[in-house]
Amino acid sequence: MEAVIQVGPRERAGMLALLALFFAFGLFDHSLWSANDTREGAMIAAMARGEVWTLPELNGEPYLEKPPLLHWTGAALCRLTGAVTEGLVRLPAALYGFGSVVLVWLFGRALGRERAGLIAAALCSTTLLMAEYSKVVLTDTALTFVVMLSLWLFWRAYTAPQWRVLRYFLFLLATAVAFYAKGLLGPGFVWVAVGLFLLWRREWRLLVGLPLAFLPVFALVLAPWVSALWVAGGYGYLVSVFWDNQFGRFLSFHDPSLPLDPYFVHKEPLWYYLKSAPVRLLPWTLLVFAALVAWFRRGSAYRGGLALFLRLALVAMAVVLHASAAKTACYLLPLFPFLFLMTGIWLEDVLGRSTLRGWELALLDITCGLLAALVLLVSLGALAASLLFTWFDQGGHYRLPPGVTGYSLVLAVLALGLAGVCFRRLWRLLCAGEKQAVAWSGLQMLIALLMLNLAALLPVLDAAKSYRPLADLVSGQVGAGGRIGFADDTERDVGALTFYLARGVDIVDRDESLLEYLFAGSQPVGVIVPAAQIDRVRDELLAGCPVRYLRVTAGGYKARDYWLIVPRT
Repeated sequence: MEAVIQVGPRERAGMLALLALFFAFGLFDHSLWSANDTREGAMIAAMARGEVWTLPELNGEPYLEKPPLLHWTGAALCRLTGAVTEGLVRLPAALYGFGSVVLVWLFGRALGRERAGLIAAALCSTTLLMAEYSKVVLTDTALTFVVMLSLWLFWRAYTAPQWRVLRYFLFLLATAVAFYAKGLLGPGFVWVAVGLFLLWRREWRLLVGLPLAFLPVFALVLAPWVSALWVAGGYGYLVSVFWDNQFGRFLSFHDPSLPLDPYFVHKEPLWYYLKSAPVRLLPWTLLVFAALVAWFRRGSAYRGGLALFLRLALVAMAVVLHASAAKTACYLLPLFPFLFLMTGIWLEDVLGRSTLRGWELALLDITCGLLAALVLLVSLGALAASLLFTWFDQGGHYRLPPGVTGYSLVLAVLALGLAGVCFRRLWRLLCAGEKQAVAWSGLQMLIALLMLNLAALLPVLDAAKSYRPLADLVSGQVGAGGRIGFADDTERDVGALTFYLARGVDIVDRDESLLEYLFAGSQPVGVIVPAAQIDRVRDELLAGCPVRYLRVTAGGYKARDYWLIVPRT
């Protein structure tokens, strides 16, 4: 095997800066789209605009499903900057995601494989799952970060020659804080990993002493929040937070009287992750599976205490995920740092050989083919979207602002040209036998190409998916002091409206309360009705009533999915 290339300070700083830019990219340049963005973003906005920090609230109703670490972080950023924007409510997920891959690099450096750790960080960052969930308002990257941080602090304490008590206290503190990321799953992940390692090494004093020391730390960390929960909602809040949303998700229940969520949502069979993981690991799926074989086979070359710890941590966390009745693809995210650290080290070793085995060469060829197809597909998609919105009006359905399509078209063409230049550069490196340089430079080029293509796609997608035009119409017609009714209760749309209107909306029953709501009181009023229901509302419920029916004229399908009904003056 050829010597592993060491990483220099400039290379390290360049890769970390590129990864930081990748996580920051796409946060501040488009509106809230997905159900997660709008729901969780609205809760962060409400927390930042109000004085209630105990629990997130959606349209004035407490949201008990998840502890609020992500929401507290977002609200603190909004308070610190004095603004509530889409980018600021997304920023915590990106910060926690970036922090997770930084810890991947630190673990790699602790193994004496810093360059492999940086490659692993880049691989992890560019998977479909991490790239998506670090740019939406969800708790999964926060969970990933606090779990990784806790395990990193444990390893630093375990191997420290001095100040071990202080280091172990920091580990226990971080593990307790992990509860605030996603409930008992956070400390659970940490303790199954640490416990299995200590059991394997027969460290009986630590195996007994650390959990005992953790209990008072955990109680002290949770005490202020538990007290606030009790004041806000009493015993009912505590049961909902600590039983329903912890064990209700983990266990299987068959009582039909129980609520759908959390007792019956995401309940999947034992083998669920075997079919979902390969897709979420793209475009690196084949490399990950090959690396796992190398790490877990009998006589593996990866030995030592830290290598053992990484293997046992991955196995223990995977067992917890499979044992839980509630399963969904994003729950895999805390495993990704370990999977890709193993992959980065294996990949560097494979590329360091003078000759490759046939199956290794085939895996690398297929992966390179997938990457080339991915880059070309995204580039052509950006180009096609720009041309489509430039040449076709779609019946007024997607009237984009002037200049948007031209900007996207220029970037899409530039991305295609840059892709050609990058492929040529990588081919020359490969022909010169510089395989490790291909991996290092190729990952950097991939990240740059992805950002450029996303920059081309985001403006046209945002024009189609934004709720802003609907909120502007409502604000212009009803005003700051009017009442706003919403003839629907979908969390996604309720969240979007409360975020952009900066106030709550009244949920109005279409059949009974609509007419009364529109004509009760003297202040301005409006009701937002789904477009699918407007014919029935107009022809049956409000037939002959002095009202106006308004709809966004320049906006995408999200904004045009609703009509605004206001009394005729």
